[in-house]
Amino acid sequence: MFGNTKRFVFIALFTLGLIVLVNLAWWFYYDRTETMLENQLSLRLLSLARTAALALSPETVEEMALGNLEAYDKIAVMLEEIRYADSLAEVFILDENYCYLFTTVLEPDSVYFLKDLNGIYVDSLFFGLTAQALTTPAYRTGRLYLKSAFAPLFDPEGYLLAVLGVEANVDYFDDLKSLKNNLYYSSGLSILAGLFLGVVFLILQARLNQTEQKLFLGESHAFLGRMVAVVAHELKNPLMIIRASAERLSGKNPTAETAYIIEEVDRLDGIVTGYLDFARAGGKLLPTDQLETFDLGELLMGIKKHISDKYRDSHVEWTETEPSPALHLIGYRRSLRQVILNLLINGAEACLEAGRPVKLSLTAERTHDRVVIRIIDFGRGISRKEMKKLFSPFYTTKPSGSGLGLYLSRKIILEMGGKLEILSELERKTEVIIYLPDKPGK
Repeated sequence: MFGNTKRFVFIALFTLGLIVLVNLAWWFYYDRTETMLENQLSLRLLSLARTAALALSPETVEEMALGNLEAYDKIAVMLEEIRYADSLAEVFILDENYCYLFTTVLEPDSVYFLKDLNGIYVDSLFFGLTAQALTTPAYRTGRLYLKSAFAPLFDPEGYLLAVLGVEANVDYFDDLKSLKNNLYYSSGLSILAGLFLGVVFLILQARLNQTEQKLFLGESHAFLGRMVAVVAHELKNPLMIIRASAERLSGKNPTAETAYIIEEVDRLDGIVTGYLDFARAGGKLLPTDQLETFDLGELLMGIKKHISDKYRDSHVEWTETEPSPALHLIGYRRSLRQVILNLLINGAEACLEAGRPVKLSLTAERTHDRVVIRIIDFGRGISRKEMKKLFSPFYTTKPSGSGLGLYLSRKIILEMGGKLEILSELERKTEVIIYLPDKPGK
């Protein structure tokens, strides 16, 4: 079970890791693409700003600043060609007061309307913090995304006279938005695909577990066959000797004890034969028993006496004060007695393991078309973890247990057409409920 849990955890972690890695790769690609486009536009605008600034002679810039219209027209023609050739939103020249000396968009002498946003870059040039052209990050104005670059303009004596600015529409944002939307869809699909693959893996793992369980049961049956063959060989001869000795004693001096010995030897011989037949065929246990009509109440009273005698030193306490009522049943008496005895012995041992008095309950009742037998012990109870493995062959919590008692008991009840359930409250009690049909075949 622990191994299966580890596999499920591994599959879940693998699926989750795959989804995370794929999505991280996609979003890393998006981030790199956005950065690359930003850098490319920055380099382009810086190059245009430098080129335009170098194309304007200091003398022409100075004359334009002094109001020379001829110089203004010359600069206008040149910068308009640059704007048109490079699809710029605007090319302009600013003085130190952020007033336009020239712009391809607005009227001359208008105040630069992005002063609050880009003033820090213009001031860096005017105050000598940098002598190189510089660019701004992309910014949004209205429904447009813009990006600007600034370059210094000097007079003939080398003093900074003005700043040239170029401004471009950031047209790749629509493509980035489309790419981002596609990534959202892809991320959602990858999660769904990962969950689908995870479910497929879990289904395959569940089937693999079932196959492993079948292989384990097959190996268990094979091992059980070899084991029972040896045990049966070693037990059958001594049992026959004990039975023959008891018959001779009964012939000389008939007593209840000798009859009881013969009955128990026959029961043990039937159990051994049944286990051997089951182990060899991997199948039925009931064919070794005979179908008969019997009084279930009388059977339960005999079982109670047997348990009380077996645990005489522990003083078994039965919760019922009245004897079991007569309840006639058509079924497999010997096999049913074997099952109930096994369950009561388990209950008594559970009480002793918990350090408590052996307190048991054994009742039967007819409801509608079935008989319900309840076996209760007030021992240590059964944990949820133990409950999951309770009917697995060879699983036991007892140091001397074989792990076959409950497995075979349930199989016997199922072959009778009934059902066996176990309810338990840890450290309080355990209740075993056997449901049997009124008649075989129902």
